[in-house]
Amino acid sequence: MSRETLSTRIKEFEGKHARLTRNANECSMYKVHEQLRNVNEKAYKPVLLAIGPYNDQSKVGQGFMEVHKLRYLHQMLKRTKGSVETYIATLKKLEERARNCYGEHISHTPEEFVEMMVLDGCFIIELFHKYEIYEKPGDYHEDDPIFQMWWVRSRIARDLLLFENQLPFFVLDKLFGMSESNNTILHNRSKKLGEHVVNIDEEKDGISIESSTSTALVIQARLNDLALNFFSSFLPFEWNVDPSSYNSTEKIKHLLCLAHEALTPTLLDMVCQRLTVGFRFKNAEFEHLLGLIHATISISLLDTEIDHARERQKARVKLKSVEIFKCLFGLIREAIIPLLAKMENMRKTISYTRKFQKPRFQVIMAKIENEDWESIPFGSEFQEAGVEFNMAKKFKDDLFEILSWTTIPYAIELQEAGIEFDKAKKFKDLLAHRNRNEDQKSKPCETWTQMDGVELKTVQKLKHLLCLDKIENWKSVPYGKELHEAGVEFNKAKKFKSLLALREIEARNIHGATELAEAGIKFKKAEKSNVFSIKFNNGLMEISPLSIQDHTETYLRNLIAYEQYCHPPYNVNYVYNYVCFMDHLINTPKDVELLRRRGIIHNNLGDDEIISTMVNKLGHYVSFSTNIYARTIMDVNMHCRGRRNVWMAKLRRDYFNSPWAWISFLAAFLLLALTIVQTIFSIIP
Repeated sequence: MSRETLSTRIKEFEGKHARLTRNANECSMYKVHEQLRNVNEKAYKPVLLAIGPYNDQSKVGQGFMEVHKLRYLHQMLKRTKGSVETYIATLKKLEERARNCYGEHISHTPEEFVEMMVLDGCFIIELFHKYEIYEKPGDYHEDDPIFQMWWVRSRIARDLLLFENQLPFFVLDKLFGMSESNNTILHNRSKKLGEHVVNIDEEKDGISIESSTSTALVIQARLNDLALNFFSSFLPFEWNVDPSSYNSTEKIKHLLCLAHEALTPTLLDMVCQRLTVGFRFKNAEFEHLLGLIHATISISLLDTEIDHARERQKARVKLKSVEIFKCLFGLIREAIIPLLAKMENMRKTISYTRKFQKPRFQVIMAKIENEDWESIPFGSEFQEAGVEFNMAKKFKDDLFEILSWTTIPYAIELQEAGIEFDKAKKFKDLLAHRNRNEDQKSKPCETWTQMDGVELKTVQKLKHLLCLDKIENWKSVPYGKELHEAGVEFNKAKKFKSLLALREIEARNIHGATELAEAGIKFKKAEKSNVFSIKFNNGLMEISPLSIQDHTETYLRNLIAYEQYCHPPYNVNYVYNYVCFMDHLINTPKDVELLRRRGIIHNNLGDDEIISTMVNKLGHYVSFSTNIYARTIMDVNMHCRGRRNVWMAKLRRDYFNSPWAWISFLAAFLLLALTIVQTIFSIIP
């Protein structure tokens, strides 16, 4: 390749891709990578409505929506008494920020880009507004073709949630705020924001005392409500959406109380994630409409899983996988490590001022001893919600304690066995020293693992007969030497051994629905339907219903695509976790049939094999790090490993699968009982 050709390419790169040098966290809208797209290319393309710079409206749906976009813009300007020049002038100030949200090159000029944002954004806002007012059963709207035909609105909803068909949410927020500034909707009424009621009309001495912050919160909450109200009618999920309760003082205090009561770190981690997503609603920190839907799904799922975790704690069912432990605490680590660095710098500052500026040091210490909200994760949000400082400080202490455990090997098992942190830390040091020296004599379970099954059972029976099982045999405990030197009690070490043995249970794979049914697991439609809710307890699996429609695959694929490109700390994989779980349950059309008969799947496509194939392809070329259903999967596997459960399932399936079998069994049992009684009386003289 010649020098001139390379030089030309570099200049072209500088002109088209200079944005790659900016902060990657600014990007939130990309084009799906080729491998993911090739599985089902149609799932990522709009069929009727083009939004944003990635798709050309003149080439989508034969340009059907171009006129309707202009018509909706005209109606919105007329309704709000605004001017398009004002909207354009305002969005010009946001042009560079909005352009930086797109990861791909945009060929639009600044003027074209701003006009595109105004036209598309106003169409979306007016659509939500019309839907709230006009969408009633049996209504017919002669003046609006979009509301005359259901299929048009259904496809618009689909296109609005495509990953490559988005506008930045702050653009919608700005346009909506401008349109509502003179709107009567915000006047003559009070808006309930969580627990705080904001009176918009309250005046004192003729001067309005309404704060701009309160007004902004009202507008943000209303835009969220309008969007969720629109999409809830078209999404194939059943959910109980109540955004007003996401950040109420009672809800936040309830979550903090759960964090204080947490017996396992998993629950504390989910509480942190729930708080993070909840505060996104308060601050409208969504990348786009698809991000809003994903955040809503996350809150619904986290609320359900937190309730499940509490039930498991009461039943003393613990998570036994240190790998899952480390994955789940990625969010906490990302939030706490910067805070630890900040506090370390503060301690250094305090140490310096103690030597040279004693009066100032006393002021700083007084602030720390009183209420230093800056040192608390979510401190400003807690303070605005009216949370007591002592409760927030206890939350921070809980996080620090859990974070300290993440550095210790087998942290989950050690903690669940009741081993204190100082002893666990000493165990960690001893284990590291042993690994460095390659001490073969203290390998874990050396005596234990060398025995085969027959010898092991024989030795156990012999020990029980001779009461030797009460003797502290540290060689039978994994890492027994290190635990003993760390000062761990033998009964806790034995519990640690039993917990460690459960780690070999596969945490991410389960069998298909028909195989699980053969193992005695029953399936049931969840009575309280929250999005992607999956609950397993005592052999009963309750799953929230999923409607398989024409656009179900499109919704799921684009939500998964959003998760693949999302930045920390919002890079959770809840939708893919659900899809992966259903992929394990559904391997054949028989699995679909079983779930359909239980009311878990609503098949509107007609063929169970089509659903089976669709679900099995949803996870192709997708990677994930966390699994919110890990505990549920582990409980299922533990249940299937129980021989008694399998035997009882086979007994019910093979011999008691009909009422007549039960009647025959009872008759035979009664006949046998009578025969025994007759024999006894014949023997008695």
